Amino acid sequence: MLNRKYVAFGGAFVLLAGAVIVHACGPFFPLQLLDNRAGTLSGTPNNSFAYEVARLVTPGDHLLAPEAVPVAAGAQAADPAQAVLSGLTPAQIATLAAMAKANDGDAAYALGAGVPDAQRLYGAADVDYTHALTGCASTAVASAAPGSASAASGSSAAAANAAAASATPNAAASSSSASDANASNQTAPDPSNASSSSTATTPAACASKNVLLTRAATRLEAIFALPGSSSAPRSVAAATELAAIAQARADSCTDAGACKTLTAALPAAYARPRTLAANGAPDPQGLAVASFGDEALTYLYDQKSDKQCDYRSFLNDTPCAAAITPANLKRAIGLYAQQAARGGVSGVESLQFIAAWALAGKTRVASLIDDPIAQRLLVAYALAREGDIVNDQPASASEYYGGYDNSFGPTGYADAARGDKGIKANPALVSLVESIRQRGIDHVAGADRLAALAYRVGRYDFAGMLAAREHSALASWVSAKLALRRGDTAAAVQAYAQASKGFPTADSSVEPAGVRLIKGEQAVLTLSRGQYVEALGYLFDAASRRNDVSANEDSVTEIAYGSDMAYIAERVLTTDELKHFVDTRVPTWSAAPPLPTDPNAYYSARPSAGDSLRYLLARRLVREGRIDDALPYFPADDDPRYSAYDWKNGQTVRTQLHLRELAHDYGAALDQTQHAWTRTNRARGWFAAATLAKQFGMELMGYEQGPDYHDIDGDFEGGSGRSGVIGARVARGSDANAASDAAASASAAKSPDTPATRAADDLAGPFVTADEKRRYAASESQPLTRFHYREIAAGYIAKAADALPARSQAFAAVLCRGTDWMHNYDPERAQGFYKRYVKEGAYVDFGGGSFGALCPEPDFKAAATFTYTQAWRDARRDVGRHKKRAAAIGGLVLAGLMGVGWWWYRRRTARRTAAGRGE
Repeated sequence: MLNRKYVAFGGAFVLLAGAVIVHACGPFFPLQLLDNRAGTLSGTPNNSFAYEVARLVTPGDHLLAPEAVPVAAGAQAADPAQAVLSGLTPAQIATLAAMAKANDGDAAYALGAGVPDAQRLYGAADVDYTHALTGCASTAVASAAPGSASAASGSSAAAANAAAASATPNAAASSSSASDANASNQTAPDPSNASSSSTATTPAACASKNVLLTRAATRLEAIFALPGSSSAPRSVAAATELAAIAQARADSCTDAGACKTLTAALPAAYARPRTLAANGAPDPQGLAVASFGDEALTYLYDQKSDKQCDYRSFLNDTPCAAAITPANLKRAIGLYAQQAARGGVSGVESLQFIAAWALAGKTRVASLIDDPIAQRLLVAYALAREGDIVNDQPASASEYYGGYDNSFGPTGYADAARGDKGIKANPALVSLVESIRQRGIDHVAGADRLAALAYRVGRYDFAGMLAAREHSALASWVSAKLALRRGDTAAAVQAYAQASKGFPTADSSVEPAGVRLIKGEQAVLTLSRGQYVEALGYLFDAASRRNDVSANEDSVTEIAYGSDMAYIAERVLTTDELKHFVDTRVPTWSAAPPLPTDPNAYYSARPSAGDSLRYLLARRLVREGRIDDALPYFPADDDPRYSAYDWKNGQTVRTQLHLRELAHDYGAALDQTQHAWTRTNRARGWFAAATLAKQFGMELMGYEQGPDYHDIDGDFEGGSGRSGVIGARVARGSDANAASDAAASASAAKSPDTPATRAADDLAGPFVTADEKRRYAASESQPLTRFHYREIAAGYIAKAADALPARSQAFAAVLCRGTDWMHNYDPERAQGFYKRYVKEGAYVDFGGGSFGALCPEPDFKAAATFTYTQAWRDARRDVGRHKKRAAAIGGLVLAGLMGVGWWWYRRRTARRTAAGRGE
């Protein structure tokens, strides 16, 4: 309903606003299905609004809006402005620019020598057309002028597009589709209000309008008379502008009979560019698809007051919108549906405004639901863009909560079906379902969609009847929900299996994002049945598929399938179960991408879900001491996806992480602690292991989720897994044992703080087995501290000190390093290291710094001979202090040695003499 320049601006604004919400007010973590299992399994199945309205009709041609044209990976979308000028020389482009500034079409045509005939005729016609609209600026005409904010005052939006389709580079860039990309929720001026837009005109200016339009039309028709294919480059644009001229004439006519004739000819005029494009004429600006929206606008008209309506009429709920006859509104909906089916974003958003307006009144709904397309439109909007009522506040129906509150589900809007306290079914949606039901089940368009809506508002009997009439993935999805409500788990399992049949694809009843969600819900149900490996498989399947939701579709909360997958892999499966799963399902690493040329491209290539599982397994094996087993599960040392990034000297510096090498060194250090021959070498091993654990503990042994949160680089405490998740411990009406959970929480202070009690707290609610809690407790971090590997490093420091001579430099240096590592993280432990140094160690010069600030490298070589060297030094010192006593003692020792030697000599001689006699 608006010029596309506003589409681009509106879309950019929305994207920027979203970025601010996430980054300025965060952290907001993606929804985890396992946070609220009852809510996950009872939430309403649905598709996004954009997906649904793009399938209200089936196109009968190959036409696509420019924004829907597929673009190869790494390539840029074609620029419509440049495409219009394709084949022209710079001099010809400059001539077209000069033509656009001429006083009239004749002057422009005279300037166009040397320009191809089609471009010359179109450029001259466009000058006259533009002057005709700007020269006689009645409300109906002025609003259609190029650059006007809206085409809503009775003239076709294509008029603005065609005028903007001048072959000058700037003007060509502005031509496009017919409606606004995004309207804010603020009140906008309504063009149907006569006082909102008016410009003084003169009779002479209006009189010249018809002359200019006639001359423009003559030149445009001449384009079609050009020989061969020479008309092709501008034929679609010419037909579009001719339709705009026909619309302008119909808008300004005064004779009833003439007006009727002119209006009757408009559909054919708008169909002409579509026919040309469908037959192969170039249409880089997407004017053919835009013409659906242009034609639809002609039906959004208040015939009594002779006022044109547009999106603001629906947004502000003005009398103009109410005055549109149901028949005309249905025609407009059908045309916008054709535009949306061909990828036209403006068609999607025009339908959004109409649907939101229609759902606000029962009589409006009743006047539209006899049309299949309009009925499906209203159901689609109700499911995707209309929330339920939170705490009895009607305004909450339009509030978006997506991305940061797991009480509201994947759509981001309040969903009463999830069973959360304080959320009730939206009366407007209840009324819609009831109105369609009263017409009879044989008059339902899209029974599976209506089944989902009936389920949401609590009409389970009607939902079951509708789901039974369809054989689609969506119908099976609804059936699974209904079976769970009946307590028939076996039927739910079968229905989910049917819904996910053919994964990763499904029939058109469920969009790709929904197909992944079905798989995720299937995992939640399977986990609740104690089938842990199967549940991991479903989540792995879901995490391995990209969420194929384009930027043009309405917002859909991203679901953290990878986080749920990691939870089961890390905290529920045993290590050997996980290893078998990885060996079976993810036998090798995905291909490493080439080294990034831009160091700022941190996320140019991300590890796959399989890579993440392999790496998680590697760290888990290290934690259990199975380092040799872990090595092949670490990423290759040259994989650029595993790098560290630092900001140095005003630029980003990438450092490759050699994780397998680090893991090997860590294992070698631990091996040295057990098998080295000397205590000093064992201490050397403990210190090497401590250093690696401190510097690379996150990469070598960090938990994917709590307490280390490797998945978010340790930046936040919480956000994934079961412990510390924002909103994870709120009371929920959907929890079957919410009362018992509340009682348990009240007595939590009296309960001992053990792995079992922590598991009970973190896994409160239904759909959790006792065995899952037991496994969760058994896999708890040891020790259970934030960045647990730092405590491991501190423990190694203590063991290194135990193996060193207390008075050695190495002993002091090792304790100094431990104090340095722990003084901010665990001050009590750091203080313990310092006290041990003071009590047991010798004074060591730390370079003028305090203990724990400047620490020298431990001198293990000196420590190896420290005992012998220290004994020799002590002896020499004692000799120096007591020379006479030392001399006497030395004499006695020497005499004793001589006596022993004489005795040994005599004994040996005697034996030899006796032996000689025996011979």
